[in-house]
Amino acid sequence: MSFVLVKYVLTAALRDRLLWGILAMSVLGVCLSIFSGSAAIVEQNQFILTYMAGGLRIIALLGLVLFTIFYIRRSFDSRDIEFLLTRPISKGKFVFSHVLAFSILTIVSGLFISLIMSVVAYHYNVHSSFYLWCFGVTFELMIVVNVAFFFSMVLSSPVTAGMATFGFYILSRLMGQLLSILHHSPDPVSLQEYVMNGLGYLFSLISIVFPRLDLLAQTSWLIYGGGTFSSWALIVVQGGAFLLLASVATWLDLRRRQF
Repeated sequence: MSFVLVKYVLTAALRDRLLWGILAMSVLGVCLSIFSGSAAIVEQNQFILTYMAGGLRIIALLGLVLFTIFYIRRSFDSRDIEFLLTRPISKGKFVFSHVLAFSILTIVSGLFISLIMSVVAYHYNVHSSFYLWCFGVTFELMIVVNVAFFFSMVLSSPVTAGMATFGFYILSRLMGQLLSILHHSPDPVSLQEYVMNGLGYLFSLISIVFPRLDLLAQTSWLIYGGGTFSSWALIVVQGGAFLLLASVATWLDLRRRQF
């Protein structure tokens, strides 16, 4: 692990004013959430919490993913990566130092979201599972940002890397709904049943590789509670496992490159 490289990435984030951009957009998102939620006839507090939780998550995700992708592609274009790899630093240290730096940025963003939501929780009736939701959002951001790091290293176009990352995020968020919709017919007869069976098996295989982001930060925890110790354990195990998988995949791709 190279802490000099970690500091270099964090300095780049400060230079690009990443956190200030997330702050400005978050303030706007909070105002829009309160305005939209106040238009509800019933359960205004619940609507405000739902809009705010989703809006802050998407704003932080967009900012972190775009910074990660454009930072990596800019480093390739300016040959900074080639220069860094000529120094006494291995490719493994290069990858895991970036993973640590991007994870620190997500933790800071997660703490910022938690601070805003805690102010809201002071005025509205929020269950104790609020802390579980904040913890899950942080891990969700950490997974997606490091997946963006992988795609930006593999794909040469920042647009393609961004589309691949957001496609991964959408599919991971919808994986639970897709698995619940698809069903297996024990004795398929029609073409539709064969197609549904094939899609069911396909998504069952995909769900083994893709994380279940819909289980990491459930908005229902803010409104209805229900968080248990197993929920904390699921977040840590699933987040840690997929973070390690994305990091190793990035290292393997960088290892086979010839500069």
